Amino acid sequence: MSAVPASLRRRTSVVIGAALVAAVAVVLVLSTRTDAMDWSTAHPVPHAQGRLDAGFHAPGVDDFYSSQVVEPDPETWTKVRPAGDYRVLVLAAGKDAHAAQNPQVAILVAAVQKWAGAEDRVKLKVRYLHDPNTYIQGIDNAAKKDHADLIITAGNSLVDPVAAVSANYAGEKPQQFLVVGAEVAEPTANIAATDWIGSAYLGEGLEESHFYHPSAVTAPRAYAALRAGVAAVLTGYKSVIVRIPADRY
Repeated sequence: MSAVPASLRRRTSVVIGAALVAAVAVVLVLSTRTDAMDWSTAHPVPHAQGRLDAGFHAPGVDDFYSSQVVEPDPETWTKVRPAGDYRVLVLAAGKDAHAAQNPQVAILVAAVQKWAGAEDRVKLKVRYLHDPNTYIQGIDNAAKKDHADLIITAGNSLVDPVAAVSANYAGEKPQQFLVVGAEVAEPTANIAATDWIGSAYLGEGLEESHFYHPSAVTAPRAYAALRAGVAAVLTGYKSVIVRIPADRY
């Protein structure tokens, strides 16, 4: 076997050295990403960067009322993003601590994950609540201890529990909630909802089938509703119901 020329050995060493430097750089970048930011204490909640388009049909931000329904035109919310790091906690109905209760809840969770993946300012946690006897306690613990800027719930079985808890956190420093893919019959000033016809369950013991059809829960609708609801909350509409046009998604 012929010897490797010295010039080739030098070039190989340079390439290997450069690769090692690049690898170290990647490790450093990953270890300092703000996705791993400290959630142990509260921080100033970011507001909106950008504005809703006129076609969002939002009421006056100073005179809307809780549970007011807003029916925006498609994509009139896409210019809005959080102005800084935005801590978002998803509480999803689970069949266990690691998986969604049903395919519809999985679609809703995936919509939030897609948004967080596209928006570098969103710092996301997902938690599955799987024991109906502790739904309320789980939501209450999250509001007390997680220091999330926004708590999103996904799953019809969490509609009544989050409505019961939200009133306890509507005071001077409110915890903001957003219900995705359902509504809240009597929302407090710190809980908004975003949904569409076919996925608008109200809770309060009402018959689910009158407001909800599993086949109506699709990935495009879930993503559009999530984005529209977050945009509303960021721009000050913290207790409205944003109902996207299902026939356009």
